[in-house]
Order: sequence, then C-alpha cells, then structure tokens
Amino acid sequence: MEHGTPFSATESPLVDFDAVCQKVRAAVEPARAHAVSLHDEHGDVLWLSESSMGPDEHNAVREAIEAFSDSGSPPVLISDLGDSRSAVLLRAVNSRRVMVGAIMVVVDARVVKQESRGALKVMTPKLQRALADFAGMRPDIAPITPPPATAMPAREAAAAPRTLAPAMTTMGVPAGFSDKRPAGGVTPEIDRLHAALRRSPIALHVQRLVPLTKGSQLKRYEVLLRSKSELAPNAAPQAMLKAAVENGLGSMIDRRVVTELIGFLIRHQEIWKSNPVMFSVNLTTTALHDEHFIKFVRLCLAKSSLPQGMIAFEVDTATAVRFADKMAEVAAALHRLGCPLVLDDFAMKTECFALLRLPGVQYVKLAPEITAKMRTDKLSQAAITAVVQMARVLGMHTVAKRTESAAEQEWLTALGVDFVQSNSMSPPVAIESLANTASPSKH
Repeated sequence: MEHGTPFSATESPLVDFDAVCQKVRAAVEPARAHAVSLHDEHGDVLWLSESSMGPDEHNAVREAIEAFSDSGSPPVLISDLGDSRSAVLLRAVNSRRVMVGAIMVVVDARVVKQESRGALKVMTPKLQRALADFAGMRPDIAPITPPPATAMPAREAAAAPRTLAPAMTTMGVPAGFSDKRPAGGVTPEIDRLHAALRRSPIALHVQRLVPLTKGSQLKRYEVLLRSKSELAPNAAPQAMLKAAVENGLGSMIDRRVVTELIGFLIRHQEIWKSNPVMFSVNLTTTALHDEHFIKFVRLCLAKSSLPQGMIAFEVDTATAVRFADKMAEVAAALHRLGCPLVLDDFAMKTECFALLRLPGVQYVKLAPEITAKMRTDKLSQAAITAVVQMARVLGMHTVAKRTESAAEQEWLTALGVDFVQSNSMSPPVAIESLANTASPSKH
C-alpha cells in the first residue's frame, strides 16, 4: 500500500458538497430553493440536491459557464427556466481569480426581482461564505493567457441568445408565494424523502475480516451504516435504505458514508500511519447509475491524500450481474482511482464467474448458502475449493460470512479460505473505537 501526503489543517477543506448545498439553501431563506446544484469549471455536475436535472437547467448552466469564462462578466447571472422558475447562477473563483466552478439555485421566478438601480443584493454574507467553501473544495487552477479574440459578426451577435441576464436581485417571499413543485419537477414525496435523508443522523460501524492464516499486516474492515436515532440507536436503517434506492436517492447515502469515512480517517491518521488498513464501502444500485458518483469519489480522494487502496467498494454479486454493463464501467473507473473492488454473496453460477474478469476485484465473499452445509455436503466442499482456487490463480482473496463456530472455521481453513466475517470472532463496532485502540504495535 502506497502512503500519500497526509492532510493538514492548512490545506483545502474536505470535499463535502452536501454541506455546501445546505449552506446555500440556508443563505437564500426565506425564499425556498427548489434545487441546488454544484458544477465544475466545464459545467459538469458535481452534486445535485435533487434526483435529476432537466434540459432547461442544463442549458442554463452551459450558457453561464460560457459567460463566466470571461473574467469581466458579472459574478451572478439569471436564467429564465419557464414554468415560473428562475435559475440564479453564481461563479466560484479561486485565490488566483480563476473560475473553478459554479453554483445554480433554482427558485420561484417571482422571488427574483430586478433592481432598476443595479444593486447586487443576492450575494449575502452567508451565500458568499458558501461560495468560498465550494471554491476551496475545487482543485487549484492557474490562469491561462487567452488567444486573441475574434470579433463576432454583427448579424451573428444580433442572433445570439439572451437568456442570461446579470442578477441585480433581492430575494424575498412575495405575497402568494407557493411551495408547490412546478409541473414535471421532483414530486413532493421525493422532496420530503430527500430532506429526511439529509437530516437523518447516521453513524458508521466497522467489522473486521479475520484472517485464517498469518502473514498479512493489512487490516481489512467492512463499513456498516447505522442509525443514530433515539428510537433505534446502532440499528441498520433498512427502511431508509430501501426507500432511498427505490426513489433513486441511494447514491446520496453512499456519498454521506464516503464523506463521513474519509473525514474520520483524516482526523485519526494514527489508525493508518503505523499499520496499513482497508475499508470497504457498500454501493447501492443507484450509485452504479449515478454518472457523478465516481467524480465525487475522485475529488474526495484527491483532497484527502489518503494512501491508495485504503478505500474499497463492495457490490452485491446479484446486482453486478443484473447491471453488468454499468458494473464494468464503474469497476474500471474505481480501478483507475486505486480503489479495490469486493464482490459480495458470490454464488456458484455461470453468470457470476464473468465478474471475476472485472478490473480491480481483490476480494470475493462467498454466499452463505455455499458454506452452510460444508461439513456434511461434499458438493459444498467442492464448490468452496473451486472458488478458492480460481481466486488464488487470479490473485484474489476469499471471505466466508456468518461462520460462528470454531469447527466451521477449521473447515474453512482446511479448504483454503483466507478470511471470515464473523460476529463471534469480530463483531461490528463503532468506527470511533478504532481511534481508541490504534497503536504502533502489531495486533
């Protein structure tokens, strides 16, 4: 495992785009923001507060990025989206005054009022701080010398679109302001679910994969999401996860887990400086289809400078088979980032074997039904041996789950399995406990 340059308090803040969106929402109150989105200097989406963006929003961002690329353009622009909605676009610049991104806030058009005297009132101190936080999370970009400008013919200039206007605005709630979503937008039910997911307190637990043979110094953990609710503390939030995935919001939870995990590791470098560690994060189905999730992971890893290979991702085998094309793209992208891949609940099925060809696969967790009858069923023993041999040839490790007795562990050792994930040998613990037990000595 390669160790990178540790994060220091003097460097840019950890990437936490969700926190920026919440600050932007708070800054524009009492006007209610329908949506907040963060974009890089090319206009690509880095974070969405809602589940999707429409073509009008995409066009507004594209045109704003073109305008913002001119250092002499206004720092705030407005675009009419139709359906009584307006997009307020804010330019984010770094210390060199180079554009590093943009923030778009979609609000009710009646909230955006043009000031005849041209006073820029949308940029409140709170919004300025949120914009500065976002700029600090973006990679530093040096200014470039633009090529000589080519004058636009008068005929083309007259035909150029004028959908964007400098935002000389003040935000307030006019009489009759409606909280109702415009037609074709996110439904109120999804909006409420999104707000609930954003507010729900979460905690991270970890469960160590216990090696059955000696040799490796690397400690391996699976990251488990737990609720911090007073009604069900430390319980797995199954209902919340199910609702999020069914409504296309699963990757929002994945982002929260990644952010919490990396933030913890930055605060507690003693956990990984003396002994190498790996933490695998479970991916929801939504994350596989979220084209912006990998960009988010890349930014988080770049900002944190954690050792390569410390953050791994775990995907259920059945899900990987079902979405094989997307899985291939995600696996390749994670491999380029140096993130190992874990296949969970691996079964003895022909369609599962093809997953072993995915780049970056380093761990195969056997489905419990394979190991459940291993002591009495010859076929189960043969199946375990077959997977173990395939994994070894391919340079992968095997893991057996839900093995609680010493007799089962002896059988698994004899069959060549590398690790067990066992509540009896190593039950899940709060991730904070690792900071209390970390020391330079071997464990």
